[in-house]
Amino acid sequence: MHISNIWGRVISFEHSGIIFWVVMIGLLHILGLSNSLLSHTLIELFSIIVAYVIFLLAWESKTFLENRYILFLGIAYFFVGTLDLLHTLSYENMGMFPGFDTDLPAQFWIVARYMESVSFLIAPLLLINHGTDNVRAYLKPVEKSMFAWRAFSAYAIITLICILSIFVFGNFPDSYIEGSGPTSFDIVSKYIISLILFCSLVLLYLKRDFFENRIFKLLAASIVLTIFSEMTLTTYTSVNDFSFALGHYFKFLSFYLVYKAIVEMGFGEPYSFLFRELKYSEEDFRQKAALLWEEYNRMCGMIGINKCLTGGPEKLEKNEEDYYSFIQNLHAIGFQFDGNLSVIFLHGPVEEMTGYTRQDFLSGKIDWEEIIIPDDRSIIFENIKKLRSNPASVIESEYRIRTRNGELKWVRQFIRRIPDESRTSAKFQCSVHDITQYKITEEALKKIEITRIKEIHHRIKNNLQVISSLLSLQAEKFEDREVLEAFRESQNRVASIAIIHEELHEGNSLDILNFSDYLRKLTADLFSSYQVGGNGINLKLELEQVNLGMDTAIPLGIIVNELVSNALKHAFPAGNKGEINIRLQETEKYISEFGRPVEGTGCQFEQKSDYVLAVADNGRGIPEEIDFKITDSLGLQLVNILVEQIDGCIELKRAEGTEFIIWFNSSGK
Repeated sequence: MHISNIWGRVISFEHSGIIFWVVMIGLLHILGLSNSLLSHTLIELFSIIVAYVIFLLAWESKTFLENRYILFLGIAYFFVGTLDLLHTLSYENMGMFPGFDTDLPAQFWIVARYMESVSFLIAPLLLINHGTDNVRAYLKPVEKSMFAWRAFSAYAIITLICILSIFVFGNFPDSYIEGSGPTSFDIVSKYIISLILFCSLVLLYLKRDFFENRIFKLLAASIVLTIFSEMTLTTYTSVNDFSFALGHYFKFLSFYLVYKAIVEMGFGEPYSFLFRELKYSEEDFRQKAALLWEEYNRMCGMIGINKCLTGGPEKLEKNEEDYYSFIQNLHAIGFQFDGNLSVIFLHGPVEEMTGYTRQDFLSGKIDWEEIIIPDDRSIIFENIKKLRSNPASVIESEYRIRTRNGELKWVRQFIRRIPDESRTSAKFQCSVHDITQYKITEEALKKIEITRIKEIHHRIKNNLQVISSLLSLQAEKFEDREVLEAFRESQNRVASIAIIHEELHEGNSLDILNFSDYLRKLTADLFSSYQVGGNGINLKLELEQVNLGMDTAIPLGIIVNELVSNALKHAFPAGNKGEINIRLQETEKYISEFGRPVEGTGCQFEQKSDYVLAVADNGRGIPEEIDFKITDSLGLQLVNILVEQIDGCIELKRAEGTEFIIWFNSSGK
């Protein structure tokens, strides 16, 4: 489809949405002309439902969400919605709170709007920046859950205090007086709330780089509409005034916009947060990598330049201009030493780099060898040995030195032998560069790269778990057993992939998975999902430690998920007892114990496989007339497709139950 056509449809959809809400507000206004209480109640109920939906989505994902903006606003809207519910129920005509007049709903409105505006002001402060100088440690699910409960408790206490102040202590200022309208406190509060909302809008603008442009606009529009709502309500004197209705219409739209923004930000476009948070560290990575490369080229360039040092001090005057230019630009120590590693010439920032003076080395008071860390001294001797056997070579090496004040520094050394006419000289010349900062930077870059990749695994796992939670919420709308089973199977497939990313995030390797450990977690989750374990179905795992790449591990994980799920659903009807056995081992060991693949199954490889994965059960088995490679079962279709994807082969044995045997290579296709 042409891009212009797609954009046209998007514009058309947006226009349709605007027309829909204009029509909705128009209908509510017409209804309000005849029954203002019903119109007001419908608007408030919509806002309350939206607030609770925002809370449910955020709360269900509290252990998945890395950024606390969504979670904090979600918790805030639960209590804002609760106060709005009390506001709605407190109207005199509702008859819910006898003995209270029209001041009660006005008081609840003020409390709810204060809570909403302050929450909008605080939420952007919880957006966490990433950078090479401040790489955030991962928060464990329990830490995220603790933050959620602390925020919830804080809001609960504040809400309770406000309710007690209104109902019990009666010390909350009057907000509306029957016959005269809103009080000065009510009007001033609305101006203060508008100011807080304006400040939150400014803060949101300063933090706009954390959001997609569309989401930023939705949040900003919601805050602006809330300001309009408050400013409009400063002018009403009676609930029958148009300004009163208009203020509620603005609130109606503002709640919808914040709902749309949060749902799109947290669930519709979850990867926008991921890559925005990584872009800063990526930029730092590129800049520092460029600096390292520039410095390395400068060091390599000295190999040709330092020939001016050949011949020792007696020829120094001839090349003095080039030499001093080299030393000044290179920021390195240049020196010569004899076969006994005694320094015979030394120049450059010696004291700056080592803490010792040139005279300390030239007089023999300190040998260069002495300041080298003992574990690294062998590097120098090996280099000298190589230069003796190959005089024309230039050798580069890195080692550590300890300065006069005890500081540890990394240096990079270029060393070569100095030839003379007799070709028997045992003199050497070299340059030594302080690369401590670059070593630190290099290590930081490695950690950043590892952090970035682990962050990706972590976020993918979180988003898959969010999808699983949404599937669970959606399944609650259905009662049909087959539909519920389909949702559960989909959840298990998603979970099988999520566990892989969890293992890669928590493990030492970035792309290699301990597949045996993974199978233990996967099967435990499956047994928990089907609520078995105490009903006589046992699980037996015979797993060798096998490390697999993601391209092989993910398809195999889904295969095991399908085969074990089928066994749990069909192999043991009417509560029959039995056992599911999973075996993973190298092909040679498997063949020595169980023999080669059955003839006619197509599993006789010209190039032998690396591993064998067998999933067996001692249940009622698959009937002979069913060909598992040609079947209507989605699960078995997936198994066959994924086996082919990893360049493997599958065979079925029907003796004493069912056994699927997958022969595969560790690399897959």
